[in-house]
Parts: sequence; C-alpha cells; structure tokens
Amino acid sequence: MLVPALKALGAPAESEASRFAPFENCRVHYESYGSGPEAVVFIHGWTCDLTFWREQAPIYKAHRSLLIDLPGHGLSDKPMVPYPMEFFAQGVEAAMLDAEVERAVLVGHSLGGPIAYTFIRMFPEQARALVLVDATVSATPNSTGFRAAQQVQYQHRAQSLTGAAGEKYFLAQVESMFSSKLSPSMRASIRAKMLATPEWVRVAAVTSQSELDAPPPGESFNIPALAIQAAKQGTEERAAAMRSIFPKLRLEKWEKSGHFLMMEDPGRFNRSLEKFLAGL
Repeated sequence: MLVPALKALGAPAESEASRFAPFENCRVHYESYGSGPEAVVFIHGWTCDLTFWREQAPIYKAHRSLLIDLPGHGLSDKPMVPYPMEFFAQGVEAAMLDAEVERAVLVGHSLGGPIAYTFIRMFPEQARALVLVDATVSATPNSTGFRAAQQVQYQHRAQSLTGAAGEKYFLAQVESMFSSKLSPSMRASIRAKMLATPEWVRVAAVTSQSELDAPPPGESFNIPALAIQAAKQGTEERAAAMRSIFPKLRLEKWEKSGHFLMMEDPGRFNRSLEKFLAGL
C-alpha cells in the first residue's frame, strides 16, 4: 500500500479537477470532484498540501468533494501576510463559493481541525458535519491576560522556527509525527513537501493572533462530528473537552499510530469516513 501512496503524494494536481478561486488579492488552489451544492471538503494540516489526501481518492471520487490548498500552501498563492485561523477559513469559503458548494462536511487534519472549527464559527449555516483527523479544537478565552500570554508564546515560537536553526527544529517536529507504519521513502516525501512551504508561511500559520471575538460561554454546534485520533496520553480527555463544543462528537482512537492517520492506513481511514458519511 505504501508505494502507490508515495507516488500519489508526489503527484501534481489532477488537471481536470484543478481550479483557482479568487481570494483577497491572491488565489486559492483547489480540486473539484463531482457536482452539486453539498461536498466533502478536505483541509490539510500545517505546511502540507492537498496531495496528502491522495489515498482518499475512493472517497473524493465517489462523493462531491473539494480538496483545498490552503492559502500559502501547495499551488495557492503565498502572500507575505499574517495567517490567522480566520484567514485560512475564509480561503476555504472562497474555494467553496467558486465551486458553488453551499454546505460542507469538513474533514480537517492537524491544523486543518482548528481551521474547520473557525469556519464553523464564521459560517455555521455552511457546515453540515465535521471530521477531525488527529486534530484538537478548543474555545479560546477572550481575556487580556490570555492574549498577552499567547503573544509571548507566539514570539518564542517564531524565533524557534526561523533561520537555519529553525529549519532543524521544524524537521525534528515533523520527525516526531511519524510512526513505524510509514516507510522511509514516504517519510522523505512528507518532509520534502512540508519543507517546501515558505518559511514565512510556516511561521505565520502558527504565530498569527486571531482577531475573532472569543466564543460566548457555552457556544456549541449540534452537528455530527467524528474525531479519528492517534491514541496517546490525554486523548480521551481532549475528546471529552471537544464534546462541550460538538456534543455529537464520536471518538475513534487508533493505537500505535502516528500523526498521518489517513496515509498510514488509508483503507481503515476510508472505511471510517465512508461509514460516517453514510450515516449523515
């Protein structure tokens, strides 16, 4: 299974499906499959791109689907601007508008999870369901103290990710995401893809402070939700906390797995996702 995955990961955008949506003063690249006003919308993680979903072809070629290169990633334009969660969420909406998709089942891997949550907060009527793939979402406090502490944290994070030392630190972070289920060649391909994202995007994507108002106390979204998570310390507790936001959240915990669940065991992942979609 790993050799086809490697070939797919390195493949360019499929020409017939490839589109560009206008967004701000730039363009968001996406791939569109099928037709209709409702779609499964795949949102990749930090410094990744839409090719990380290539093993989900049985899903996105059977259902109306969009695969999105987030702003700053893949074939999308890469402006030197802040990249808070709402900027990414608006990029997702731009692709949906361009593709004439009115409602989405949002499938977010890693940073794609918080982006999907932000999308739901900003455009609740456009969200049909949510799938979190080794991703955690949480409501952000709106206190002055929290924002000040967050800004300090972001400054330290920016310093740790900048320059030659920052690249070394970044690659160590990537290495920690792997499990034994990924072959050396797949690991090399993932590293190369993630390292290809420009440094300014790499840094800004995890250090740009959101300008959105904090959610009001008790805000929740009663939509179907599935969390497919690598089993590690605190997984159950994090899922319980996420249920305060998404009361219908169901946890699927994978033992001995790494961060790239949809690539490590695509057959199992696709079965889980297909079952979830069938139940909507």
